Amino acid sequence: MTGTPHEHEHQREPGSGMPPLPGPAEETGPPPPMTIIGGPAAQDSPSWRADPAPPASYGSSQPAAYGTNAPALPPLHLNGFFSSVKRGGRWEVPPVIQLSQGFSEVAIDLREAIITSPVVEVRVYAGFSSCKIIIPPGVQVEWTGGTSLFSEEKADPPREQDPNMWRLKVTHNGAFNEVKVQTLGIGEKPPKWWKKLG
Repeated sequence: MTGTPHEHEHQREPGSGMPPLPGPAEETGPPPPMTIIGGPAAQDSPSWRADPAPPASYGSSQPAAYGTNAPALPPLHLNGFFSSVKRGGRWEVPPVIQLSQGFSEVAIDLREAIITSPVVEVRVYAGFSSCKIIIPPGVQVEWTGGTSLFSEEKADPPREQDPNMWRLKVTHNGAFNEVKVQTLGIGEKPPKWWKKLG
């Protein structure tokens, strides 16, 4: 008998009852083609190809953080009792700001804020407190309904209003409070109290 044992294994007869063993050619053949299951590649998706158009800024010098089709920011609740609460600089302003104050001082500066809606409403619920809201020139101020007792509500004389700017609505409910809206340019300091006497 000639040849190696492996060669005799590859030469088994078809009727021997045993399946043929794979030969060298079958072991080194090309791999089967790969099938990709799923949708297109990530770079073909619409959200990857193009960025959405930038949203409107509602007249603010800072770009708005959300477009008109995006959900509005939830109301901002600022609660303070026997406290001093301040907000200013660059910060995102939701459509509604609610202040709940007692024996407190609140200052909200909207001059450099990112305005995300055409109307900003400030709702004041306070007692024995003061609230000052600073807005940039061109913003229209509207005093809406509310109930106040032994309180003072005032705003600076209106300057020239810009129809492209956002609007401010103020609602005051409380007693023994002072609610003031002041118009100042960015970086402008409020006038000293003695200058108002002249």
